Amino acid sequence: MSILFIVNSVFGARKAPGFRPWQLVRFETCRPRVIARGSAVDHAPIHFPLPGRSLVPRGLNFLRIKFFPRLPAREIEQALFDRLCEWQSRRLKETPSVVHLWDHLPRTAAYWKARGVRVLIDLHMAHPRCYQPLVDSGRIDPESVGSLEDPAADACIDIADVLVCPSTFVRDSLPEAARARAVVIPFGADPVAAPPRRAGRSGPVRVLFAGNVNQRKGVPFLLEAWRTLALPPAEAELIMCGRVFAEAAEWVRTAPPGVRFAGFQADMAPYFADADIFVLPSLMEGSAKAVYEAMAYGLPAVVTPHTGSIIRDGVDGSVVEAADPESLAAALGRLIADRALRERLGLSAADAARTYSWEAYAKGVAALYGPEVPEPEPRRYPEYIAPKPLGSKVRLLVEQAKLYAKSQRRHVDTAGTWLRFPFYHHVFDDERSGFARHLDEMRNYGEFIGLDDAVRLLETGTPLDGRYLCLSFDDGFRNTFTNGLPILAERSIPAAYFIISDFLGDDPNAETPAQRAFFAPDRRPVRFVTRKECLSLQEAGMTIGSHSAGHRKFITLDDDEARDQLQRSKAAIEAVTGRPCDHFACPWGKPGRDFKEDRDPALARALGYRSFLTTKYGAMAGGGSPFAIRRVGLLARFGTYQLRYFLSL
Repeated sequence: MSILFIVNSVFGARKAPGFRPWQLVRFETCRPRVIARGSAVDHAPIHFPLPGRSLVPRGLNFLRIKFFPRLPAREIEQALFDRLCEWQSRRLKETPSVVHLWDHLPRTAAYWKARGVRVLIDLHMAHPRCYQPLVDSGRIDPESVGSLEDPAADACIDIADVLVCPSTFVRDSLPEAARARAVVIPFGADPVAAPPRRAGRSGPVRVLFAGNVNQRKGVPFLLEAWRTLALPPAEAELIMCGRVFAEAAEWVRTAPPGVRFAGFQADMAPYFADADIFVLPSLMEGSAKAVYEAMAYGLPAVVTPHTGSIIRDGVDGSVVEAADPESLAAALGRLIADRALRERLGLSAADAARTYSWEAYAKGVAALYGPEVPEPEPRRYPEYIAPKPLGSKVRLLVEQAKLYAKSQRRHVDTAGTWLRFPFYHHVFDDERSGFARHLDEMRNYGEFIGLDDAVRLLETGTPLDGRYLCLSFDDGFRNTFTNGLPILAERSIPAAYFIISDFLGDDPNAETPAQRAFFAPDRRPVRFVTRKECLSLQEAGMTIGSHSAGHRKFITLDDDEARDQLQRSKAAIEAVTGRPCDHFACPWGKPGRDFKEDRDPALARALGYRSFLTTKYGAMAGGGSPFAIRRVGLLARFGTYQLRYFLSL
């Protein structure tokens, strides 16, 4: 299944909306392509359509917080990102099966919906219409909340096949007709090893608030409730952690005694650990993550229904009416006065928090995408490797220019004698003609021989009588069987296939977590050869060798682990082929960097291997050691000048 995430945030950033979609990747519930403002984690393929990435939204938000409270910063940035995402979507070569938008992006949603793609919209916040009952009751001034309409949200709600809501409060804020398409999946909480023990602690009762200091978070009503309580600072204090918005400047100046504004805190753990009660009387949320964190720390919480929280009234804390300072003061007063009540509700909150994990969230969201279908295998090289930023493309062009200049001063030796070991990792559909051209070009320089014959030449220790090429493939990618083997067979050229034995299976479309983890973040997974295909390779005259059991870096392994990788792989391959597995190609293969020269070749010899192949450049001469074979890695898409350069080393 091909899935596209569109994230108007920094993907994977902990205190940002991009943290949620990252959980689906973190817990391996899916492997999406991602369009995002930026990324705090290694993931590919990922695209960044917004120039300056996070500078634009941060700049607009700074202006709104400090100078222009009514600036529609969010709407401006959202509309810009939507247009850029629609443009980026048009550039994608592959149409996904599912598109999950983690923000209100109506143009992008409409683009994919028109192409028959299943569209999910993440509703991380309730609709502004949730303010209407508070306005109608006279609890809040309609001028203070602005428009109760959200055209972008309404358009997305109409388009979406599934609306992913973090709370029943968000779902209930939707039009009644849309609620049938809404699914509630609560957020998760990072586990806390052991909630702090607060029994017997001296000093004032500490009430903690965490969030932006503005009206949406219910701050004016919280300060009014605290003023009503009129508790001396020695008895209780209210600690406000969060950015102070311009609209709150007067509230801060006239705050009652016992209130401390701590500002934005990147690390809230010390504050949660030191608090006795948590409070968040929001007027509009999705499902405030700060409440999940407070519960994990064993804090009873005082919230409103509009907080969208998982607090159960009278069990984990208190749920009071929004914009109601009297009921808020009463709930806080009861908890401040009753230590036993705080401890009982706090223990219940900690127990409840353990049931809300990010893994459960990830699995719940992934289940909405439909039955698991293996993602189509990349057939072309550009589909395999993630798009490179412009700077990387420029650097690559410069490197290619340097290589071209060097190649003009080097030539393949056609007069002397040598034995060379070129190797490849893949032959994608768009690389078949290049691979065939390479073979034809290399035939001009020497004769192709099989690995058994090449090792025999080295074992005899006699001078070579000609120029020889011994071809091999590392990793056992299936496209070297489907695309490479026919080209080899057509030219009667033998080759060796070095297989990662732990990846051998029977289903060519199967993909295990270990296989997915094999690929670097900027690579899309490709399939590996099966047991049956190994036999077909052997019947076609190819040699099957070992590339270790699990593709481990040998220099990081102790002696027992290295022996296990060599021994287990040899036994597994021999069980499949019914023949001795005599040859080993070391993963990565650079001496001193990837394997121990004084241990690993000798260990391979002791376990019955006849050769140990590295990736150190150069040709072999008669009398060279079969346990220090040099090889040169090639890409089938290399031009002739690149091929000649590497064969001249």
